Amino acid sequence: MSVTANKANEPEAAPLEAFWHRVAKRPGYYLKRLPSWGLLKCSPLFRQTACRLQAAMDIDPAGWSYRPEFASAVGGFFLPDDPVVRHIAPFESWDLVRRDALILLLRSVVKRNVPGDLAELGVYQGVTARLFHEYCPDRTLLLFDTFTGFDTRDTTSREGRLGMFADTSAAVVLRYIAAGGVDMKNVLVREGYFPDSVASADSDRRFAFVHLDADLYGPTRAGLEFFYPRLNPGGILVIHDYNSWEGARRAVDEFSACIPDIPLPLPDKSGSVLIVRGSST
Repeated sequence: MSVTANKANEPEAAPLEAFWHRVAKRPGYYLKRLPSWGLLKCSPLFRQTACRLQAAMDIDPAGWSYRPEFASAVGGFFLPDDPVVRHIAPFESWDLVRRDALILLLRSVVKRNVPGDLAELGVYQGVTARLFHEYCPDRTLLLFDTFTGFDTRDTTSREGRLGMFADTSAAVVLRYIAAGGVDMKNVLVREGYFPDSVASADSDRRFAFVHLDADLYGPTRAGLEFFYPRLNPGGILVIHDYNSWEGARRAVDEFSACIPDIPLPLPDKSGSVLIVRGSST
């Protein structure tokens, strides 16, 4: 009988056998990942539900495929040898795709040395504001909000109602941001109806990163018209709720039709879009 015939009749090595060999060599590695493996196997059960299981990014130390050598070489969510102490603030557990995207966009601004301040229009209770400040404590952060919810000038019969997002105040937001233990000298609050709340000195500012989370057409359009011309080349403008609020979407679509930069969608819960300011605009 030929050797070839003998090999053809031999059973193939079971994949499980190779797996258990790997486990025997690195038991600690696999034991640590056992809970994540269980969640991974259960993830199909949540595929058609309102909240799904999404694996952490591979640069996240909690991630299933986290490789310390790669993360340390590139810095992960941070930059190698960065002289600024940066942190990632707490965020809603059901919207971590958005958190990771915002952090990586800020990282890009820092890595490329894009000059300018940070700003947010639509602060609510300060969750994203704290995220921005703890990651970029060395930059000025301007916070624009009525702090009394939607304004009657912006609500319509189809969208928004008075009292929405009114459960906040500037003091509440500042306390929440300060709880992170980062110096607050760079945080500036602009309370009132936008753009009336813009201080005279703000018109001369240049920005590296702007976050618009005003939901409705009026303030979103006003935010685009004010911040985009003041965005430095390479700066990033993120508009939240593009795939959630009709007003925000219409404002972005109308405004982007008049500029050369293309809005790029993100897969966070409410569907943000980002615009990177080109050098020629």
